Amino acid sequence: MTEQSKNTNEPQSAASDIPANIRRDSTPTLFADGLLGGSIESGVVRLELLARQFDAESRSLSSAIVGRLVMPAEKFATFVAALTEIVKKANAAKAP
Repeated sequence: MTEQSKNTNEPQSAASDIPANIRRDSTPTLFADGLLGGSIESGVVRLELLARQFDAESRSLSSAIVGRLVMPAEKFATFVAALTEIVKKANAAKAP
């Protein structure tokens, strides 16, 4: 319990008190286990993302395309460099 929630003398706000003009992030969250492949066509990079999913018919796990990342080819190198930095940080965090 936070100090703010302990103090009952302070006014509490309810959801109805929050201004309606607050920006809400409606960006979907996408989970992927891997990459099926990619292509560059007409100056656009397309990456197809995979996730392992349970197939009820076969009662087994199988890969399914869960999303496609599309971006201008000229921005792709910067994107890959940013991903490389994230990988370096993740690997450093794993190190003993």
